[in-house]
Amino acid sequence: MENDNISPSSSESKLPLIVGILGFALGTAGLVLGIQAKRLAAAATDDAIAIKANVEVVQNALGGKASTADLQAVRADLDKGLSDLALNEKTLADQITALQKLASSPKATTGAGKATVTAGPGEYVVAKGDTLGGIAKKVGISLKSIQELNPDVNANRMQIGQKLKTK
Repeated sequence: MENDNISPSSSESKLPLIVGILGFALGTAGLVLGIQAKRLAAAATDDAIAIKANVEVVQNALGGKASTADLQAVRADLDKGLSDLALNEKTLADQITALQKLASSPKATTGAGKATVTAGPGEYVVAKGDTLGGIAKKVGISLKSIQELNPDVNANRMQIGQKLKTK
């Protein structure tokens, strides 16, 4: 029978075999990694070529178009225009509000060279062509009510600018 014990001389004879097997395994692994690296490099080269072609297409499409500086200038002009528009819109809204407020307070002139009379709450200022019945209709009360509120007013002798009570 064979001796199962390994003698120092027999293990030394197997060392070159083990080193050879390890060298072969490392060489094979290196070869496999080299093949993978070559395949990845080829794919990266193909991708780079495709990207370069796309860049050329985009550059050709942009040829004759505005430069970045021109586009930035247009954008700045647009932003300024929008800002001015917003400011004008606010100014216009303020002016409309002021006109609405002015229109809601009745006024009448008392003739050439005389001051303007403004009606307060519950008052009406007689204007040219007004009649007592027309005024009552304008303010939404009856003729009898306006006569009772203004007993000293003669309907035939009303003056432009004269104040009448409506409440």
